[in-house]
Amino acid sequence: MEEVKKILIIDDSPTLRKIVHQALEIFNFDIYEAEGATPALAILQKQPIDLILLDWHMPEMEGYDLFLLLQDKPEYAQIPVIMLTAEDRRESMLKAIRAGIRHYLTKPFTHEDLLARVVQVLKLQP
Repeated sequence: MEEVKKILIIDDSPTLRKIVHQALEIFNFDIYEAEGATPALAILQKQPIDLILLDWHMPEMEGYDLFLLLQDKPEYAQIPVIMLTAEDRRESMLKAIRAGIRHYLTKPFTHEDLLARVVQVLKLQP
């Protein structure tokens, strides 16, 4: 039996976290939510995570900066990250992809677009 994948949604918008959570319900994931960097780091210290869905614009720390912080920590550097953001500038997208973000989805996105990226990154059978 395959292990249940654990996904961490990091976004300061409760509405977006709910939308993403609902989109992922088709799979039997364990889903964790954090509204910013501090609660996300607390979850990561307690729970192994298979995938992070990360917003760019957050009040405490930008998602991109949190990504770079995680990349500097060997225990988190291998966790794949998909950026979910309203930040639609080409330069930002290229910067994120070059830094190692696996996928970059701009808001609004469809459930199908999100699920396609999650399935691809986690190498799931659709």
